[in-house]
Amino acid sequence: MLKQGENAILTSEQMHMADQYSMDYDGLSVVDLMERAGQAISVASNKCKRDGGRIVIIVGTGNNAGDGFVAARLLRKQQVPVTVIPLLPLSNVASHIDDQINLAKEAGVKIRPALTASDLPQLEAWLSRAVLVVDAIFGTGLTRPIVGWLVEAIEAMNKAHCPVLAVDIASGIDANSGEMMGAAIQADITLPIAAYKWGHWLQQGREHSGLILTPASIGIRAETICQMFVDCPTPAVKSHLIDINMMQKALPKRCDESFKQTFGHLWVFAGSIGYTGAAKLTAMGAQAVGTGLVSMACSNDIYPILAASSLEVMVHPQEHAPWQQANATVVGPGWGKNQQAIFTDILESNTTVVVDADALNMLAEDDALCGALKVRSAQTVLTPHAGEAGRLLGKAAADIQENRLASALELVDKYQAWVVLKGAQTLIVSPQKHVWLNPFGSANLATAGTGDVLAGVMGGLLAGGVTPEVAIPAAVALHGLAGEQKGWYRAGQLVDLIAAEVQCMRKV
Repeated sequence: MLKQGENAILTSEQMHMADQYSMDYDGLSVVDLMERAGQAISVASNKCKRDGGRIVIIVGTGNNAGDGFVAARLLRKQQVPVTVIPLLPLSNVASHIDDQINLAKEAGVKIRPALTASDLPQLEAWLSRAVLVVDAIFGTGLTRPIVGWLVEAIEAMNKAHCPVLAVDIASGIDANSGEMMGAAIQADITLPIAAYKWGHWLQQGREHSGLILTPASIGIRAETICQMFVDCPTPAVKSHLIDINMMQKALPKRCDESFKQTFGHLWVFAGSIGYTGAAKLTAMGAQAVGTGLVSMACSNDIYPILAASSLEVMVHPQEHAPWQQANATVVGPGWGKNQQAIFTDILESNTTVVVDADALNMLAEDDALCGALKVRSAQTVLTPHAGEAGRLLGKAAADIQENRLASALELVDKYQAWVVLKGAQTLIVSPQKHVWLNPFGSANLATAGTGDVLAGVMGGLLAGGVTPEVAIPAAVALHGLAGEQKGWYRAGQLVDLIAAEVQCMRKV
């Protein structure tokens, strides 16, 4: 499991509260926080610059700018050429920022007069001389759309021939929604301060963040970060980024005395005429994570096909399948939409159920199935993509994509189940409103059958006894991590990549 506060994703309000809490109760001052942020920026700048030339830091007038002035001073003390260019007048900045401006001047930092629209050629000239541009304009402090001269300045920065490092979040990106506010920096690297922000991952924010570094530690305690979820539990009770540690937690090294029943029995209800591959891929996904036993239940018309082609999977005609003792069940891949009777029986059982594909579509159309789901005592996992999520909520897929986090939370409210909202940066939400965001994956996963594999991976880990709060995020991350690899183009190949990742992690 993640350590307390580790990889947390915060809203701008939660981050502001964490800053204030640290000053009120932990004895830190705004200058302490700014100094530590500036130190982190200077270290990142030295690592990201192309060579020994000039670093140009572009600033506004808020605390993000203050961080930039600290970084400029520290870089200059290391004999790094630094120029700071304000895009707004510095005449009315807060006193602690004014102090940082004076300290930077004393250290020999070149601070240009504030630029205006007529100075665009001058800005372009400075950018052409830079080996790194640092965006310290707005960060999370942006409250209204960017207009006028600032749009021109940002466009000029986006055309710079060198890397752009954004401080905290690319200026112009809303820290909560990821929406672009008129114009936004196209960062090559982003250094989050103290914690990740939702805007790094949602909507246009992901495209504008580039490589997202590990958040800079500035002295805010992990316990303080966690307290913010209590004091300000909107939009979620807890929010974390999935990492390698969670995958390893789901895949402990196996003892020599293990046998197949040790690792659970998964039943897969899937497949129909024309969609037998969905059933096989689901089973293969479960096998990739080492599920002890995998059984498949299918209709009579496809039973001969699946039984003859599935050596390691026990295949049964659906009406005679002894599935009641399953440790977990996956329902839906390629199943068709006329399976309400058996689906109802499964929902009324005490087994953990992963609901995917056609089972989701049946759920969207049948109030009785919804009722059976909501009263379940066992765990249920819904795994919709945007189109399926739209049908479950009575919305268009575009509406789901416009605010994926809100949509996932709404699905949890409506169905009282785990929700895995698939897509770029898949979101996982527990019934208790704990959110995990998956940073792994690639566009290669946008091909037929990969969702079936994910359902099997997830069902397999759950059948093996891994707790849902570990198994579900780990399954999504394993699937995404394998999908990032090159040289594959079919879902069947993805299964082997997942299996290789599992074997590697189990040796750790």
